[in-house]
Amino acid sequence: MVKVMKDREKLDKGRLLNKIGLGIAVTLIIFLLARGSIAGTFARVQFLSIQEVTATTSLEGILFKEEKVVTAPVTGQLQFISEDGTRLGVGAKAAQITVAEQEFSSLNVFTPTAGIICHHLDGLENILSPGNLDLLDLSHREKLTGKPVVMSKQVEKGQPLFKIIDNLAPPVIYAEIPKKDFPLDLADKHGRLSAAWEDQALSIKLREAREQGDRWAGFFLLADYPESLLHYRKVRLTVTTGKLKGLLVPAGAIVYRDDIPGIYMVVKKKARWVAVKPEGELNGMVAVAGRGLGEGDRYVSNPLLIREGSRVE
Repeated sequence: MVKVMKDREKLDKGRLLNKIGLGIAVTLIIFLLARGSIAGTFARVQFLSIQEVTATTSLEGILFKEEKVVTAPVTGQLQFISEDGTRLGVGAKAAQITVAEQEFSSLNVFTPTAGIICHHLDGLENILSPGNLDLLDLSHREKLTGKPVVMSKQVEKGQPLFKIIDNLAPPVIYAEIPKKDFPLDLADKHGRLSAAWEDQALSIKLREAREQGDRWAGFFLLADYPESLLHYRKVRLTVTTGKLKGLLVPAGAIVYRDDIPGIYMVVKKKARWVAVKPEGELNGMVAVAGRGLGEGDRYVSNPLLIREGSRVE
């Protein structure tokens, strides 16, 4: 009885294996017969169009700017007349100090120069000036920290009150950047580079760069910047290091024939290989040009299973 049951189990296993084998064979036959259709399903047909891609790197550094600190001429109660961030001319009324010792008489504080008034100070105003770039050792910039001045209503004579930032003098940012992220010839080649601070556009120009191992220690002049940036000492910029525009296709769409690059165009639902001329590559995209190529033409972006004449939808 036991032997009969074992023989039956072997027979059932054999039938199961035969069914599996038959299923695999049928699937393979269907795949071979319908290869063109299957290939077309995974081809991912797209339209050629003019596109633009950019490469960026982050630049974080210390801002050098022309700042004039104004101190309290007397001891007393401080009241600001001009709001933080206001652009003022020379001799504008910026604050008022009430002097109790003189029977509550008040003294006006005027701006000694034109610029943007800034109520917060960090003690680095007379140090981090563009005129001091060649005098400072910035190899340990992490140690260069100011002490924010806590402003109260009661001020003492000689105490810093506010500063006026020269918004006409171009500020300079000092930053250390990995060489791999910022080829030095990029700045030399393009002059001004596009950048952004908190999604606001500006431009930078390399003034000087020093080699520090695998990094550049660079000074960059800022232009076309938003004035609100001047209120900060440490800033982070997003710099555009590369730009590519044209008829862009994924790098994987390029198929070589006898070392000639090309892409599969879709012509009457059939794949037709067409030679192209790559005109640049960035972020996995390739700009292509070629006879007859134009916006709106359909091409295969995933040609892994595609052959000449494959059916694609």
